[in-house]
This record gives sequence, C-alpha cells and structure tokens, in this order.
Amino acid sequence: MLAMYCKLAYQNVKKSLRDYLLYFLTLTFAVCIFYVFNSIESQSVMMIITDSEREVLKMISQVIGYISVFVSVILGFLIVGANRFLIRRRKKELGIYLLLGMKKFRVAGILMLETLMIGAVSLCAGLLLGTFLSQWLSVLTAKIFEADMNSFTFVFSGSAFAKTILYFSIIFLVVILAGTIAVSKNKLIDLFSAQRSNEKPIVRNPALTIILFLLSVVCLGVAYQQVLHYGITYFDYHLRNEILLGILGTFLFFASLSGFFLKVLRHFKGYYYKGLNFFILRQINSRINSVHISLSLVCLMLFCTIGILSTGLGINHAMNESVKTAIGYDVEAYQEHSDTSLSEAIASTGVDLADYTDSNLQITTYQNASILQSNLITDEVYTALQNSFYFADLEQPIALISLTDYNNLLKMNHADTITLDENEVAIAYSRYTEEASKVLSDTWIGKDDIKLGGNSYAVYPKIMDDTIFMNYEASNFALVVPDSFLKTEDGTLQTGITPKQDVLVFDCVGDSKTLQDSITEKVGAKVNLVTANSVRASYAGSTAILSYVGIYLGLIFVLTSAAVLSLQQMSEVSDNRQRYLVLKKVGADPRMINGAIFRQTGIYFLLPLSLAAMHSVVGLKVANEAIETLGGVNVAQNIITAAILILLIYGTYFLATYSSCKQMIIREGKTE
Repeated sequence: MLAMYCKLAYQNVKKSLRDYLLYFLTLTFAVCIFYVFNSIESQSVMMIITDSEREVLKMISQVIGYISVFVSVILGFLIVGANRFLIRRRKKELGIYLLLGMKKFRVAGILMLETLMIGAVSLCAGLLLGTFLSQWLSVLTAKIFEADMNSFTFVFSGSAFAKTILYFSIIFLVVILAGTIAVSKNKLIDLFSAQRSNEKPIVRNPALTIILFLLSVVCLGVAYQQVLHYGITYFDYHLRNEILLGILGTFLFFASLSGFFLKVLRHFKGYYYKGLNFFILRQINSRINSVHISLSLVCLMLFCTIGILSTGLGINHAMNESVKTAIGYDVEAYQEHSDTSLSEAIASTGVDLADYTDSNLQITTYQNASILQSNLITDEVYTALQNSFYFADLEQPIALISLTDYNNLLKMNHADTITLDENEVAIAYSRYTEEASKVLSDTWIGKDDIKLGGNSYAVYPKIMDDTIFMNYEASNFALVVPDSFLKTEDGTLQTGITPKQDVLVFDCVGDSKTLQDSITEKVGAKVNLVTANSVRASYAGSTAILSYVGIYLGLIFVLTSAAVLSLQQMSEVSDNRQRYLVLKKVGADPRMINGAIFRQTGIYFLLPLSLAAMHSVVGLKVANEAIETLGGVNVAQNIITAAILILLIYGTYFLATYSSCKQMIIREGKTE
C-alpha cells in the first residue's frame, strides 16, 4: 500500500513539475542562504587569524544563530503559504480522489509524501549550492579580518549542515500539518468550486480615493523632507515620525491606487483600448484592491532590502578606513595614576618586556578640575560629532598632555612633531573623519582664544588627528599644553593640576600578532591592556556583524517579497483562468494572451519595487552621508551590487511566475 502511494505521489510531482517550480525555488534559495550564513564560524579553520579575531567570529556566529531563529519563522510562513497555493491549485484533483472513495487522511498522506519528496530534493540542492557559495563568504570574511588565506581549503560546515537539516525538518513538519488540516477542512463541493470574480474596491467613492492618494503623497513628501533635514542617525522623535509617515504613506498609496487606477487610465482611450490593455488593467486593478496590504508590506520589505544591502556592503570599507586611525601602537597598557609604574606592574606578572620590544614609552595624562570638556565642546560641536566621535561626560575634566609627551607619541607614530608657544595649546583627538576635522577646525581654528584657568590661549592652527591612545578610558580627546602649564621648573605640579592616568605604549619586535596574543594571555587579566589585534578584531567584528546581518536579512526579505508576489499572481491567474480562455474564444491569439500575462505579471512585480526604489533614493542619500562619517566611502558601487543581487532573485521569481501562469492557461485550454 505504501509503495502504491509513493508511486502515486511521485507521478503527481512529475506531472506537476511546473506547478512545483516556485515551491522548489523558494526552498532551495532558503536552504542555501540559511546554510551559508550559519557556516561562518567553520570558515576560520582555513584562515590564519589572531585569538581576538577567533573570539569575534564565535560571537558573530552566535548573533547569526539568534537571527536564524527569526529567519526560520519567516521562511516557515512563506513555505506554508506556498504549500497552501499548491493545494488550492489542485483542489479539483483532490476532489476527484475523494469522489473515487479515497479517505481524507489518505489524500493528506499523498500530499505529505509529495511535500517530503520536493523538500528532500530542495534540501539537497540548497545544501549543495550553499556549500559552494559559503566559500565566497569565506573570502569576504578573510577580507574583513585581513586574514592570511595561504591555507585556504574547501570547507564543509557540519554544524551548519545539522542546523539546516533540523530547522527545515521542523518547517516541513509544520507544512505537512497545515496541509493535512487544509484537506480535512474542505468539503467535496468546495474542492470543485474554486472560481472567484473580481472584487469590488474597498473604497468605492472616487473622490475619497483621490483624497487618500493625495494624502499618501503628502505623507511621503513630508517623510522625505524630514529624512533629508534631520537624517536617520539618531533614534529620536524625528526618526519615529519619519518611519510612521513613510509607513502610513505607503499603505495609503496602495489602498487608494485601485480606486482611481482605472478611472484615470480610461481617459487615455488610445492606450486603454489598445490590444488587451483593458483586460490587463482591470485584472491588475482587482488584484491591487484585494492585496493592497501585502503589497504595502512587500514594498517596505524591498525598501529595507535595498537599504540594508547597500549600507551593509558599504560599512565594510568605511570601518576598514576608520580602524586605520584607531591604531597607533602594537600594545598599550594603562592604569589610574599610581606610584607603581606600568613597566613594574607588567614585570610583577613575570613578563619581561625585553622579550616583546626593544623600547617603550610611558606617559602620564593630567587634569584640572576647573577645565572641563564643556569648556571646549559646545552643544553644537557635540551634536555635530556624536555620529563618529566618542565623548565622555562633558562635565568631566578634559585630559591634558604635555607637549613633550605628545611629541614622543608622534614620533612613535612616525609623524612630525609640533611646537607650541607658551600661550598656545593644541586640540588632539584620535577618531579622525572628514566631518569631525571640518567641524573642529571651523569651531576653533582662527577664532577667539580659549579661556583655561583664567588665562587666554591661542589654538594651534591644525587639529591634531594622530592616534593618542587606543583605549577610550585613557582619552581620545585631549588638550596638548606647554610643559610649563603642568609643571614648574623644579618639576612640581602647578596649582590645580593632578595626575589622571599612566599609559605605556610600544611596538613589538618580531612576529607582532603572535607576540600581542602572548602578552595578552599572560598580562591581560592583571593589567589593563589593549592591542592592535584586539582593536582590529573589534572593528572587524562590528563590520562583519553589520555586513552579515544586513546581507542575510536583505536576501531573506527579497526572497520573501518575490515569493509572496509570485504566489499572489499565480493565485490570481489560477482563479481567473477561464477569463483567459474567453479571450481565446473571442479571437485573441496565444501570442496576445501570453503578452497579457507577461505585462500583468511585470506590472504587479514592478509596482512595489518602483515605490521602494523611490523611498531608497532618499534613504540611501542620507545613509551615504552617515557612512561617510565613518570612513569617507561612497555607497554608489554598493548600490549597484545590491541591485544585481535583488534583480537576480526578483527576476528569477518573475520569470518563474510568468512561465507557471502561462502553462496554467495552456493546460486549461487543452482540457476544454
């Protein structure tokens, strides 16, 4: 008996291959993407990376794991929806089984076997494709971490394989359960009556639909204006208003579109009555009316996809540029000022600095309780720089560095030293960006002298952007002052000046990355330590998380959007296939009918994509400005890359949808 049902299920799948094409594509793409991004941690075996970078990769893998739960829920709903369409498409066939005396649970069993067959083939195809594509992700990972790829080998991730099998097995069980319920709930008469007519517009009053359309334009216009004016960097009420207006405008646009869509186009009689345009437009109008909510959601998902793919790919270069200004030395140790020097503290751990470097520099930063950060950082400067710049509490004393110590730091950075007059100070900071340089220069260079401790000081004519310290606690924003500002000629501290922190820096001699890992392991638990390795790993980790999460969610969103549109369009054609046959009977040749299906499918796919692209023009302009604050990168190239990825998946679904819809009409015509 089981063999007979298996044979019947196989014959059904073979016979309905075109109907299963969309289902197969969705499953294969989903499995592929899921495997690729869950194999990240396994890719480290073929890269020579530091301990810090290896830990970061583990953290990234955990983040991706959490996101995969969310992704699997989205894919679960999507696959269940695709399966429901297949059941709906085959209602008459299932009704015949019941009419011949087959029990409902046996019909459900046949559907279960068909689902398992398609699922198994899709799973194998997706895993195979994912295994090869994951090697590309390995190259991207190595590029982000600047890892040595000399030991590159083909990697298969057993953990990602097992996780993919587990998650999709659960999804298939849910699909089978949903299919069983769908079959058991349908009555025999329902299975033989799957026709429906065009739905009436929800909003019938033409004047009201025009008002709603104009209101949608106003909402979107205001949202665009606020985005361009206030940006998207800060999570404040401006951003909340931008999001709410954008969502409201999008929903109103699609809700009102079907109400006057035909009314407007009917005025262009030469176009409206040309060929089968009147039929195509009425079908599109009916479809928009019934699914305007899902079209709005698809549009918003596509907008998110364009944005996060473009910015996710662009963050990589921006962060790589930013990290170059954050690293000044191989190793940096720091502590609150103490009578015990840092070199003595390191030696107390049993480490001999001579094993790591042939020279080191130890300096002390100072502070004056009356010289606060707010003396230099105005509210305007704080607002302008908080995108790309670290500020401690503005009411905290600003770090003071003697000219001698700062010049010694510059020498370690292989930079030119500076000279200050006795009544002159320099502004120094470590997080260089073009925006920060311009804002700081405009604020101080060539302006009035600043007041410090009751005296006036001129500002050195160049903002010093060489790395001061790698750790935020020591200070990345400081005032370089003449030595006499801090100490008297006999070496005692000036009134009001107190030591703040001791900092020791050096470059390793030999295998720098290995030595950095070594001293971190031996000293890190007892002495505050920052290494170039850890800074690079931190930046690379942030880059990878932003890039991977963006690409991962972007691909899932575009996959979901395209699949939803495909299912809806195929359902529309399936429900109205008799109307296409009427066209044939009244004289429309197959070429005209195929053209009508092609244009109807194209318009349906282009509507949400076009509005999403319009949203993206504004959003990406602002996003580009935000990314430029990190490293002066333009996202134009990344937009092209994102567009290619989107069009590849979106276009594949469009062609698959058109092909399936065309075959539905052809098969229906043959049965007439």
